[in-house]
Amino acid sequence: MTQGVPVPPPLARVAERLDVPLDELAALQGCEPADLEALDTAIAMAQHAEDLEVRRSMRDAVRFVPAPLRRRVAAALFPDEEPADARRDGDGDGDGDGEPEARAEGA
Repeated sequence: MTQGVPVPPPLARVAERLDVPLDELAALQGCEPADLEALDTAIAMAQHAEDLEVRRSMRDAVRFVPAPLRRRVAAALFPDEEPADARRDGDGDGDGDGEPEARAEGA
């Protein structure tokens, strides 16, 4: 951008959000601050929606991992979340029946 020309704060946020140099958004410098705020909000909402879709897709993909490895893969991908199969299962063993596993004799 031209030295000495004030940069509207919303434009700086848009550049930061898009991870691009402010110079690449020079064409937007003449826009009204309210319009830049709306653009910043729209970009933030689109990025959030994309993040949610990626997480949902990753959760869906975990279903295709063989059962013995599924919990470990889910824990590696989503370390802050309780495993989805434990939430759905109710008893935490991940088999989907809601009943605790019966212990074998002598175990």
